[in-house]
Amino acid sequence: MGSSNLANEAPTMRRLTTTTALFALLLAACGGAGDSADSAMPLRDIFSGDCANDGPTAYSAGIGDASQWSHVVPLGAMVGTHVTPVDHIYVYYPTGAENSAPGTFNVTSPADGTIVRVEDFRKSNGYPYADYRIVISHSCDLYSVFIHVGELQGPAAEAAEEAGRNGSWNGSIAVKAGEVIADESRNPGYDFSTFATDAMVDMLNVASYKEKENWKPYTANPFDYFPADVKAAYEAKTLRTAAPIGGTIFYDIDGTAQGTWFVKGTNGYRGAGDESATFDNNGKIARGYWDTHLAFAPHNIDPLAFIYSIGDWEGCPCQFMSKGNVDPSTVKAGGAPTVVDLVEFSASLPNDSPMDPRRPVRGYKLTAGPKVVGSVAFQVNADGSMTVEKRPGKDAASFTGFTADALTYVR
Repeated sequence: MGSSNLANEAPTMRRLTTTTALFALLLAACGGAGDSADSAMPLRDIFSGDCANDGPTAYSAGIGDASQWSHVVPLGAMVGTHVTPVDHIYVYYPTGAENSAPGTFNVTSPADGTIVRVEDFRKSNGYPYADYRIVISHSCDLYSVFIHVGELQGPAAEAAEEAGRNGSWNGSIAVKAGEVIADESRNPGYDFSTFATDAMVDMLNVASYKEKENWKPYTANPFDYFPADVKAAYEAKTLRTAAPIGGTIFYDIDGTAQGTWFVKGTNGYRGAGDESATFDNNGKIARGYWDTHLAFAPHNIDPLAFIYSIGDWEGCPCQFMSKGNVDPSTVKAGGAPTVVDLVEFSASLPNDSPMDPRRPVRGYKLTAGPKVVGSVAFQVNADGSMTVEKRPGKDAASFTGFTADALTYVR
C-alpha cells in the first residue's frame, strides 16, 4: 500500500496539451465555458455577503512578491486527501524561510474589494499557529480566496478577534488593491484561488458539488486575472510548463473514464465521511469524506503522466500511475472492462535524473516505479456511470471479472 509523496504538492501534507488551442478543445469536450443560468448558483449567492455589481472583474495588483517565492504549484494537484484535482494554487517560499522577522513576507489583496469571511483554523482545526482562510469579494463576479495565511494585518485584522472566538467571522471590511492582509513570515506558504463568473464551466454534473464546494464550476486560472507584468512574474515561478501554465481542474470527458468520480449515493463531493477525520500521514491511513472520491486524470505538472487517484485504497487516500501509463480518456463506454496495474511514482528532472522533491524544478517529469502494488478494474457504462473494483495486492492478469467488491461511481 502506498502512493507518491512529492512534498512540493501540498503544504498541508507537506502534455494534457502543449498549446492553448488544444486545451480549448478539451474544455469543449468537458462541457466548455457555460452561460446557462441553472448550471450553478451565482457567485454572489455562493459566497454571500456584500458584493458590488460594478466592482473589478480583473486584478490590478498582486498577492505577494514573486521574487521571494521559491515556486508555485498550479491548479489540479491530486495528493493525499486531495483525491480530486484541487481548485487552488500553492505558493511556496524557500526552505529555511520559516520564522523570519515579522513583515518579511506579506500577502496582499489583488484588487479593491470587501473581505466577507474569515475562518481561524486554530479554532476549527486545532492548529498551534496563526492560520486563516480569507474570502474577498472584488465584485459580484470575481472572488479571491486565501487559505493558510498567517497573522492578519491591516483591515483584515479587524476580523481576527471574533474569528478566534467563534472559528469564523462574516461581515464587510473594505480593502484596497495592494493592501497587506496577512503576514506570512512565521510559517510561509499559502493557497490561493480565483473564482470568476466569466470562467464558469458547465460541469457534467454540477449537482455533485451542491452540498460542498459549490464554487467549483467558477474555478479560474488565477494568472489570467493579473496585470501582464504580475502574470509574467508569477508564471515564471510555476512548475508547469505546458499550457495552461496555471493548470486546470476540468478534466471530465463524457463517455470516457477520464475525470472526477464519486461513489453513487454518497452526496457527491461531500461524501459520507467526517470532514475532520483523523489523519495518520506516516501510516498513509486517512478516513473522511474523500473515501468515496476517485479521479483518473493528467498530472498537474507533468500532463503526459496519468494519475489514478483513489480515496480509499485500504484506507489510504493514494495516488498512483499505471503500468504503461494508460490514458483514461481512451477508455470509453461500451467496451470490455479495463484493468491496469498500479505503481508508485517519483519525480525526475527534465534530463531524466532524479529530483529532490523538496527542491522541485520547473517542468519536472514523473517516472513510474517498477513494483506493482495492485490493480484497478473499471468499465464505463452506457448511462454515464462507471463500475470500479479496487484490487490491492492483485495484478491485472489475475482479473476474471467484477466481484461483489465492485462499486458504481458517477460524476
